[in-house]
Amino acid sequence: MESFEGYKEERPTLNYVENLVGARDVEFELKFVTLLKSEFSWDLGKYLYHIKLEEPRAAAEIVHKLKYKISVLGMAKTFVFAEEHKERLHAGDLSFDEDFKRVLKKINVFLELID
Repeated sequence: MESFEGYKEERPTLNYVENLVGARDVEFELKFVTLLKSEFSWDLGKYLYHIKLEEPRAAAEIVHKLKYKISVLGMAKTFVFAEEHKERLHAGDLSFDEDFKRVLKKINVFLELID
């Protein structure tokens, strides 16, 4: 499996979205980001809910969704970390939860700052 070393230093960006649409379609970019923010917020809440209830396998399903949002935000190493976390959750292992929550907080703050 690819290493996720260095994921803690990664910062979310909108480079992927900007490259996808370029300067041509600001309206599409705005809609895309609005949808990303909404879905991320929903998935974040569901992840925290399942963790609180000590349902790691249900949380793993949410991590599966979140990792693609992480990818769109240009965080390749964090994507690999999320995949490893998902696999561990499927096995009932919560050892990466605190680090994953820090990643989610970083992303949430980033998304909140986007207008």
